[in-house]
Amino acid sequence: MRLPLYLFLLLTLSSCATAQRGSNTFNKKETQQLAAARMDLDAQEWSAAIGKLNPLIEKQPDNEQLYYLRSLAKKGRRQYTAAAADIRKGISVTPDPKGRPYAELGSVLSLAGDFSGALDAYRQYLSYQETKGRSEQQLAKAKTLLRRAIIADSIARNPVDFSPAPVVGGVNTKESFEYHPTLSTDGQQLIFTRRVKKRQEDFYVSDRQPDGSWSEATPLPGINTEYDEGAQSVSADGNYFVYASCNQPGPREGCDLYESTRREGQFTAGTAIQSFGINTDYYESQPSLSADGRYLVFTSKRPGGTGGADLYISARLPDGGWSKPGPLTALNTEGNEQYPFWAADGRSLYFTSDGHPGLGGDDLFVTKLGADNRFSPPQNLGYPINTAANETNMFIPLEATEAYFSKRYYDETTEAIQIDVWSFPLPPHLRPRPATYVAAEVIEAETGQPLVAEVSIQALDDQALPQVRSTDERGRFLTVLPAGAEYAFTVDREGYLFASERFTVAEGRTANDPLLVKIALSKISEVETVETNETDGSIAFKNVLFTSGSADLLPVSFAELDRLAATLQSSPELRVELAGHTDDVGEETDNLELSQRRAAAVKEYLVREKMIEASRISTLGYGEARPVAGNDTPAGREQNRRTTFRLFR
Repeated sequence: MRLPLYLFLLLTLSSCATAQRGSNTFNKKETQQLAAARMDLDAQEWSAAIGKLNPLIEKQPDNEQLYYLRSLAKKGRRQYTAAAADIRKGISVTPDPKGRPYAELGSVLSLAGDFSGALDAYRQYLSYQETKGRSEQQLAKAKTLLRRAIIADSIARNPVDFSPAPVVGGVNTKESFEYHPTLSTDGQQLIFTRRVKKRQEDFYVSDRQPDGSWSEATPLPGINTEYDEGAQSVSADGNYFVYASCNQPGPREGCDLYESTRREGQFTAGTAIQSFGINTDYYESQPSLSADGRYLVFTSKRPGGTGGADLYISARLPDGGWSKPGPLTALNTEGNEQYPFWAADGRSLYFTSDGHPGLGGDDLFVTKLGADNRFSPPQNLGYPINTAANETNMFIPLEATEAYFSKRYYDETTEAIQIDVWSFPLPPHLRPRPATYVAAEVIEAETGQPLVAEVSIQALDDQALPQVRSTDERGRFLTVLPAGAEYAFTVDREGYLFASERFTVAEGRTANDPLLVKIALSKISEVETVETNETDGSIAFKNVLFTSGSADLLPVSFAELDRLAATLQSSPELRVELAGHTDDVGEETDNLELSQRRAAAVKEYLVREKMIEASRISTLGYGEARPVAGNDTPAGREQNRRTTFRLFR
């Protein structure tokens, strides 16, 4: 933490009306000019302060206090190298320099990106505290600063590629701050927080144009109020919006998490999340939804944490609420962890921290959630993505090739601090796994009308629980899926025969090439007239799978078999015929026997696990006799290896 301006002034200037060293004495007019310069510094009028200090330095070039004051103004203008030069000059004209200027020199050189020079400055600061210091507290601080400088210098010696640029179009303005960018799943809409005229925080939205630029941003309808709203996260389907709102009237002060849903194309007025433990009497902000909508990570300053601000996680409950949150103890430190962003791969969590080893201030880190549901040690994103300043608000679209972030900088034209939305190509080793999205539409087979139905998606190589969501009133469903995996997809509605698919999202497939699925559900009363690819009208299970060459069911099969069992339980007049099929690899008699055993294995599961009467289930094995595709390609053979069912009364 750097000393506030007024405290630094107390350490470097005499409290008397005149400043002097040796024969250097200000006259009355110069004393007034010095006082005016100090007032400019307190008001952060940097250029005005420099203008008043320059002639004073010309008159008294050996007055170290003037150099220190001018360094503050140059630091305020983000002219860090020039500020460091003034501090060095002040040290050089001082017969017996104190330790504090060396610490400030290290800070300014770090901000200038000169981490090697900063390391030397902190070594001198420690040397002073060891030989002339009178405070054990200051000595401990000097050792801490040096230790951090060694780490920062080590990170900076291995820079990563970094070429940021402001987003083009109508997002950034000179009059306001723009930050916390969020892109829609298809990458065509940008929602961000704007501090209007640098006071009022509201949400704004901009649309991507054909040339890649962004349209003139407009206020997001439905959510903005006279109070502050910001730090948003939006569900993959764009229908759930969670954010922070501060200083709302009520029993709690500060910031809480709010939620809103989209209805008829517009978000509703936000309300504070009522789930137990999400909001407290303390600070809650910066929510981030996982891509599947099942988890919420956010920042809180509640008591009982590890540091000042900590990361907490909550899970979505069956009733739509959120579970009591718990701290991410593997990531939290005695410092501050903030601004989480859960990438679309469901494994990569990005956040800022001033507690993990970094370059100073808040650095960006990434951690990976392993198969054991444990987070890996956080990795610093490196220099110059991270600097000695504060880096926050990162967002990575599904393609995972670039990142959006908020850049804070000094605008030379306005001579003021500015915050804008920027983007940069993300180095490959820092990228999450690419993802795409699945957009499904569920209709009734007979009428073509949209249906509200339950959709379940399960990665075949993942033991985690499947995503289970409902389509909206238009029968539509959208979710994000990491690339490079095979998925089981099932749609179910009471009174209708379930439908299933199995598909692969190829490695490298992105949101520019989404999966579009249309599912028609048939009423159970009409199951005997359902059109299928089978010659006998039976229906192929898409996700009932076996260990290769055996009749052992794989765990992914159970979800689909459970749906068949539910259909039989709800319609006791129905019976089912199960049939096994194989490709033509191997001996024909072996294939016939394997197909019979697989049909029998499905029956055994339904009888033993789901209590379906054995008399209602018949089994057949056709071996390779009834192919639905050619056996001359891997894809064709895969289609022929299947289990089918046929319902009848």
